[in-house]
Amino acid sequence: MTSILKVDSIQNAAGTSAITIDSSGRVLQPANPKFSVYLATGPTGDYTSNSDVPFDTIDFNIGSCVAISSSVATFTAPIAGYYQFNLAVNLGGIGSASYYSTYLVKSGVATSNETYRFIESPASGGYQTGSTAQLIYLTANQTVNPIIAISGDSSVQIRPGTRFNGFLVG
Repeated sequence: MTSILKVDSIQNAAGTSAITIDSSGRVLQPANPKFSVYLATGPTGDYTSNSDVPFDTIDFNIGSCVAISSSVATFTAPIAGYYQFNLAVNLGGIGSASYYSTYLVKSGVATSNETYRFIESPASGGYQTGSTAQLIYLTANQTVNPIIAISGDSSVQIRPGTRFNGFLVG
């Protein structure tokens, strides 16, 4: 005997939809933590040592998992799991840098930088985009911050459109 369970929504104890399935079979998880932040204005600064990548705008923040304070974006894992993070840093005036690195720093531990790092030697020219994408396991309340370091050029601009986003995979 075959049993079939037909469900279009699963709700939590409070009656809020936790999972929905549309008529095409697509599964939606409206409370799944996900966020996107970006830089709307581009400061010029000295990023020759490990510096926070500046952000000023939250695009979306499902699960209240990201905050911006003093231009620093911090993701805090609401639950343990694997999270996908994506960072794209738009740079201007970078022609004389010997290299630059973008990092995702887990729980403020600087020694983990190279684990989640992208490094690039820019060719001559004024514009580059440094990016990194990482799948990182976090326990509840661990944090992730995007960092940049530019070698040999203290006049590089971090430009509008720089973006940091992520989501819980499972």
